[in-house]
Amino acid sequence: MAKAAMNADHQPLRSFECLVNDFCEFRAQGLPAALVTLVNTRGGSPRPPGSQMVIGGDGRFVGHLTGGCAEHVIVDEAQAALREGRNRTIRLGAGSPYLDIELPCGASVDLHIDVGVADEVMAAIKGALDERRTVALEILPDGGHQLVRPGVGAVPPGAFRRWYRPARRLLVFGKGPNASALARLAWESEYQVQLLSPDRGTLGSCSGTGIETTVLTAPSAVDLPPTDAHTAAVVMFHEHDWEPPLLAALLKSDVFYIGALGSRRTHEQRCDSLAQQGFGIDLDRIRGPVGLDIGAATPIEIALSILAEITRDYRASLQRPLLETRALESSRLENSGDAVTEGG
Repeated sequence: MAKAAMNADHQPLRSFECLVNDFCEFRAQGLPAALVTLVNTRGGSPRPPGSQMVIGGDGRFVGHLTGGCAEHVIVDEAQAALREGRNRTIRLGAGSPYLDIELPCGASVDLHIDVGVADEVMAAIKGALDERRTVALEILPDGGHQLVRPGVGAVPPGAFRRWYRPARRLLVFGKGPNASALARLAWESEYQVQLLSPDRGTLGSCSGTGIETTVLTAPSAVDLPPTDAHTAAVVMFHEHDWEPPLLAALLKSDVFYIGALGSRRTHEQRCDSLAQQGFGIDLDRIRGPVGLDIGAATPIEIALSILAEITRDYRASLQRPLLETRALESSRLENSGDAVTEGG
C-alpha cells in the first residue's frame, strides 16, 4: 500500500532545549504558565542542568526533566505554585518526601518553578533568538528577572543564569541522494536546513517539509546565505567546478563546521588547490572525508555519520554551559523569597 507523502504539517523531532515559543503560546491562549528549570543534579540525570519544562495552568506541559518518571509530580507542583502565585524549589529523587519517585542510581534533582516570568521578558528572548542572538535569562534571589548578553560579568550571588542559543542551522550544497538524505535527517533532528542545488530533482525530494530550498544557477554566481557561529555547511558535489568557490567563501565565513564529500585523495587535492589561492591553516577547518567513520554505505548512513560529526563539533564549540549558577545552595535556597520544599 502506498503511503501518503510527507506534508507541511509534519513536525520534526524536538530536543526541548528551547521552550520560549511554547511559553509564549500558552500565554497567547490566556493561560498562566510556569517555567520549570533543572538547577541542580546529584548522581545521574536524564537531562543536564538548565533543562526546562513549561506548564500551563490547564495542566498541559511541554518538555521533560526526569525521563517520564516524575513529570506528573512536577505538573502538580507547578499548578500549585501558579494558584499560590509564588515560586518554589522542589527536590525529587534521593532525599525527597516523594518516596515513590525514584531516579536512576539513587540520583536527585532540584527544580526551580518560576510563576512570575513576565510576557515582555519572554518576548524579548524570542526576539533575540529570531535575530539569531544569544541571550540569557537571569533569575535573581528576590525572584526578579533580567536579560543578559554574552560578555557580562559573573552570575550574582544566589542567582542562576539560563542561556538561550539560536537554533542550529545547516547549509547543504550539492545534488543527489546524499544531499537530500542529509537535509532530511538534519531537519528531523531540529536543525534549520537550507538545501542549495542546481538540480531540481534534488530540491524536489525535500518538498513538503520545512526545508528551505534554493536553486543554484552557476558556480560563478554563488552567494552564501547569512551565516553565524551556529551554522554548519556541507558541500556534496562530485563536480569540481562547484566546490572551489563554495569552500573559499565558507572559509571566509564564521560557520562552526565545514564538511566536503569525497575520498582522502580528493580532500588532499582540494586543499592543494585552495592553498594555491592563499588559504593556509584555515584549511584545517574543512572536514574531509566528511563524517565520522562508521563504515557508512548508504545515503542515510552517510547522512547519519555527517550529522553526528556536526553535532559533536557544535557541542565542542559552545563557550558556556546551558546553566550558570553561583552559591545556589547557600544563597538561593535559604535567602530567596521562594517557597522551598523537597517535593511538598
